[in-house]
Amino acid sequence: MDLFGSETLRAIEGYMGRLSQRQGIIASNLANIDTPGYKTKEISFHATIDELLADTNRSESLRTTRERHIEGASLGPSANLVFEPEGLIERADNNNVDIDREMMKLSETTFGHSMMAQMLRGRYQRLTNAINERGSSQ
Repeated sequence: MDLFGSETLRAIEGYMGRLSQRQGIIASNLANIDTPGYKTKEISFHATIDELLADTNRSESLRTTRERHIEGASLGPSANLVFEPEGLIERADNNNVDIDREMMKLSETTFGHSMMAQMLRGRYQRLTNAINERGSSQ
């Protein structure tokens, strides 16, 4: 049994990497909220833990779900295509960053990070409990 290199841990790592990248894009959007002509950026964020788990069995490659996705991308930093979403309302200065939308995405990202951190804590707490029980029975 591989305690530290399991598919679950690789999936959590990949998902947390996606969350970090998404948070960086959101921060950039918020930093440019008053920049004339700035267009909102997003990161392709469709993979779920189940998809990431399935992808670890396919040499860590992701499937393309949109025509703008890069074929055969990996879970690394370049895997998530950054794009400008269409259909957002532009202000008079041609900037289309909406603070409410960005704060909602930031909240979702924070929740996802908390959920993954809780999963990791639970996994390692079980390991710690097993070690402590083994040590106390000797």
